[in-house]
Amino acid sequence: MKAILKYRIQKTVPNVILLILLPALTLVCTECYTHVPWDLSVPIFFLNLLFYYLLFWICTFLFGSTGAGYAVAPLLPMLFGLINYFVVDFRSSPVVPWDLYSLNTAMSVAGNYEYEITARVVFVTLGFLAISLAGSRTGIRIKPAGRRLVCLLAMIAGMGIYVKGLGMETVIDAAGLDTTLFTPKVLYRNNGLAVGFLGNLKYMKVEKPQGYSPQTAAEIAEEYPAESEAGGVDFPNVIVIMNEAFSDLSVFGEFETDYDYMPFIRSLEENTVKGNLYVSVKGGNTANTEYEFLTGDTMAFLPAGSVPYQQFIKGDMSSMASCLKELGYQTTAIHPYNASGWARDKVYPWLGFDTTLFKSDFEDPLLIRNYISDYSAFSKIIELYEAKDAKTPMFVFEVTMQNHGGYSKDVEGFEETVHLTELTRKTTSVRAAEKYLTLMLETDRAFEMLFNYFQDQEEDTVILMFGDHQPSDYITNTILRLLDLDRETSEDVYFDNYIVPFVMWANFEIEEEQVEAISPNYLGGLLFEKADIPLTGYQKFLQKLRADIPALTANMLMTAEKERYRYEEAPAAATDLLNDYRILDYNHLADRNHCLEKFF
Repeated sequence: MKAILKYRIQKTVPNVILLILLPALTLVCTECYTHVPWDLSVPIFFLNLLFYYLLFWICTFLFGSTGAGYAVAPLLPMLFGLINYFVVDFRSSPVVPWDLYSLNTAMSVAGNYEYEITARVVFVTLGFLAISLAGSRTGIRIKPAGRRLVCLLAMIAGMGIYVKGLGMETVIDAAGLDTTLFTPKVLYRNNGLAVGFLGNLKYMKVEKPQGYSPQTAAEIAEEYPAESEAGGVDFPNVIVIMNEAFSDLSVFGEFETDYDYMPFIRSLEENTVKGNLYVSVKGGNTANTEYEFLTGDTMAFLPAGSVPYQQFIKGDMSSMASCLKELGYQTTAIHPYNASGWARDKVYPWLGFDTTLFKSDFEDPLLIRNYISDYSAFSKIIELYEAKDAKTPMFVFEVTMQNHGGYSKDVEGFEETVHLTELTRKTTSVRAAEKYLTLMLETDRAFEMLFNYFQDQEEDTVILMFGDHQPSDYITNTILRLLDLDRETSEDVYFDNYIVPFVMWANFEIEEEQVEAISPNYLGGLLFEKADIPLTGYQKFLQKLRADIPALTANMLMTAEKERYRYEEAPAAATDLLNDYRILDYNHLADRNHCLEKFF
């Protein structure tokens, strides 16, 4: 009898130790993919640990034994941790809940990237597999089935209460959780991946601003009546190109190349407006820049990492397209890639586009790196112009694909022709940067082709092209090393990371201007102003706001004195100016039952 008891104790004690220890080790491994677990405070560590215990016991009751449950449970955080690692590597920010909406978009471009598997990633993954193997050796079975089901439902309910609790102020304050949404990478490091991700679930809906009511929004709007349409005015054709990853990396500082990668655009002066456009994203989330441009709304008031096209736009919404449509324009949106990307096939008609053209609408296009080239993309605009009714002005909004990421991947038929002359050692990262600069040259040449065509046309036409974001850090880091700049310590580098160029040209007389700073939410109003198109009430409001805050994004705010602040560190006097904007923005995006459609 003593021998049997001793055997059971010898068998049970290691099991109990493993059952307690393995969830904690899983937590540690999950954090280790992108940072270190000892960054977590003690309360936050145990708050994360509670999630792992719930996960392990949900799996245990689901499969009927600790052996199966503890073998499967670690694999789920392992998969999440790996995905998060690659996403951080690609776009420098972690996975957020609303990324699930854009899974199809991510999968469609994933094959164009090369991914680095570091020794750390391999070691951590092996750690997960060791945890899974150790868990499979535990031997506690849960019987009968009825008891299992009751316990499973209890654990699932416990997980629901846990997730709900993470959004409660009492839990946030008690644990000391970081709530700085505009730096999600830091938030995940401070709060842990489990708590950081699940805590963001409460931001799946737009938060109502303090003091909001439909009546308050209407009172603000009354102060900005729309400009009346002048009778008999022939409006110009409006062509807008949001060019994928189009940027001028010399914003960080001058560097030498053997060939100018933007010679034509730099040469434009007559009837031209050019400048710096501050955007809310870098390396990805293209749709957010076009959302800000087309609607006049800003990402500054939305959760970090959110994508309104995916999360918040679910029906008709006033935009530049619907406004121009009311003025008699034929409105067309073009994207030479998959229609489902960022749900554009649904969103574009809701924004007021009569016609939408995607990859399948291009016949035998010229490809660059397996993407439809800017030359072919711009040629489609010319094709639409030549087919249109001469009495009907056209508005074309095109989002290109030629310059999409994946620059380190060698593609047959595409070689770098622009070289960084100060870097003689052609590493993979240097070659990738040179390929990127070569793509900028291809865009410049395509824009020159479009310019040459429309300067000879009789119909008044204005063309605006701007970038959606800079390329990923993998490319910009090469330039920063060349210029001996440190991303981590330089505030200028932080702000400059979000600058892309814009160029507006017309084949008729417009006032030339060099714009030091503007953001996409203001850019549509500037276009209307220069093209002498009547401004909406919202554009007039934004025009006034721009005088005090020339640039506003999810990451930064510029004051009238040209001082740049991280958005969360902006002085109270500046942020107070945004109160009316928050109310109007919310009415436009979220309060569909009381939306002031005519104002927007």
